Amino acid sequence: MAHGIFELELSEPLVTFALSCGSWSSPAVRVYTASQVEQELEMAKREYLLAAVGISSIREVIGIPKLLDRYLLDFAKDIESLLDWICLQLPSELGKEVIKCLEKGKDKLLSKSLQIQPYKFRFRYLLHT
Repeated sequence: MAHGIFELELSEPLVTFALSCGSWSSPAVRVYTASQVEQELEMAKREYLLAAVGISSIREVIGIPKLLDRYLLDFAKDIESLLDWICLQLPSELGKEVIKCLEKGKDKLLSKSLQIQPYKFRFRYLLHT
């Protein structure tokens, strides 16, 4: 979450998936309803992670978006616990694939098994309907 004058008193990780600047790497722009905002934020998180987390079982590499790395402390205490958190958020089959890929590459340093995808600032106005 952004830190400074507009900072939330308590960390709310779901807000990360509600904010969009219209860039390629941002979550989709959505309209939220007061009565269902929790469920809609959960869906935004799930859909963003499905679209942005990549697995290469051949290269034994997990790719995560820069957005998660940038706001890591809103989700976890370190990169290892962030990966655990990501696995818990993904559908079970995909989460298992991430775990399997990490286990196959466990002889490597985590930095070799994890690729932080650079933030793409190019404009893309993705509107969720």
